[in-house]
This record gives sequence, C-alpha cells and structure tokens, in this order.
Amino acid sequence: MATGGDASDQQRFALIYQRHYALIHAYVARRLWHRGLADDVTAEVFTVAWRRLDDIPSPIGGWLFGVARLVVMATNRATVPDPLELVDEAVAAREADPSARAVDRAELERVSAALATLSDSDREILLLMAWEALPLAQLAEALECSVAAAGVRLHRARQRLRRAVDRSGESSRQGSTQRLGTSLGARRQGGGRP
Repeated sequence: MATGGDASDQQRFALIYQRHYALIHAYVARRLWHRGLADDVTAEVFTVAWRRLDDIPSPIGGWLFGVARLVVMATNRATVPDPLELVDEAVAAREADPSARAVDRAELERVSAALATLSDSDREILLLMAWEALPLAQLAEALECSVAAAGVRLHRARQRLRRAVDRSGESSRQGSTQRLGTSLGARRQGGGRP
C-alpha cells in the first residue's frame, strides 16, 4: 500500500493520472446511471490506484479499467436511476454525436434492442472491447480472468449478440411483410390495383 510520502511515488502516480484520466472518465460517464457522479467516481478510481500504487501491474490499462468497472457497479447499485432521465440522457447523447446521427436509426435501434437482451456480463465485455478498444490482455485484466478465458467470453458474447440482432431483424422484417400484406389485401378488397 502506497503511503504517499515519496517523490517518486508522486511522480509515478501523476504520470498514471495524466495518461489515463480522460479514458477512465469517459468509461465511467458512459456506464453510470447518474452521469453527474462521473467526476466523483473517477476520483474514487484514482484514489484506489493511489492506495494500491505498489500493487499496480504494468501496463496499467486493464487493471485501471477493472477498478473503474467495480467502482461504477458499486455506485450504480447504490443509486436508483430514474428511467425517464436515462432515456433523455441517451437521446441527448445520440443527438449530440455526429457519428451517431450518421448511423441508420433502424439498425442502431435493432442492435441496441439486441444488446439489451444480453446478460450484464455479455454487455460489459462487448462494450469494454468496442467502446474502450482494450486489447485482449487488458480486457482479461479488467474482467479479472485469464486471456484465454477473456477470449472465449468475448467470442461467445459476440455470437449471442449476432443471434439476437438476427432475431431482431427477422421479427422486424416479418412485421414489415405483414404490414405490407395487410395493406395490399385492403387495396384488393377495395377494388384498387395493388
């Protein structure tokens, strides 16, 4: 456990903080139910890093994301989200991001709906990989498992997501086909041309 007295510890911590603050803060802000707590939760992550400075592995990235993941989960458990607030925040974030507007909304909604059907652990591993772009070794460290286990978990989560997206696409195509068939049937019965 770091005591904080020595200048080399302070310099090492300052480098860790400078290199990783923005990434950890962004990760925390995306995962918190109450985004207003992002600064406090990020500070808590770095407080843990300071306290455990002597235990921090090199490279630190995966370990630090693992700490952030645990602090976010604890914070989310301690706060009950207002569902309407979450929806408003998600819509505002999507509208503010030009790249999100460029994505076909129907496809985005399909993937989002499919992602929502997955387990928390599947969602977490997919989001860590997609949003944080963690290398597999750092992903394993964040999940506190071996690299091989992380690879298997990632592969299985991706398969489950693909199946969920495919099911979502099939149901929306069937719904569109049914609506089209109903519309065409109504025209035929009314004497109009299809």
